Amino acid sequence: MITLIKTALPLILAEGEIRNFPLHYQIACIVLTGIFILTFSISRDPRGWRRLYQIKFAKKHDFSVNKNKWIDEFIKKWGIFVAMFFLVLDAAIFVIVITKSSRAKSHTMTTDEQFHALDYKKVNPRSSPILNR
Repeated sequence: MITLIKTALPLILAEGEIRNFPLHYQIACIVLTGIFILTFSISRDPRGWRRLYQIKFAKKHDFSVNKNKWIDEFIKKWGIFVAMFFLVLDAAIFVIVITKSSRAKSHTMTTDEQFHALDYKKVNPRSSPILNR
């Protein structure tokens, strides 16, 4: 967590904007946050949302507020999982985009890393070009 904060702080300007955070990722994060809030709200109180749906779309002669109670149980059982899926996806996109620039930079290898790379190259001569520095 501390490394994430150290990575994200240089990316934040004095105005509060984040550099190198493309617009389509911003829109995706906003949409996923909205979907999370909606699905979490529905999964917390499925009866009210079911009744609202029935009032708007049910036929007048077939209307009963106690009809389809199984939907409430199904939503309570799986709604939180769906909401958490959207939350994790939202957080993952945010973290991936924030840390993209620091992950893209190549760093100089320490002495220990160079030693391990040479050992690996001796064992596997067809190693990746990254180790051929």
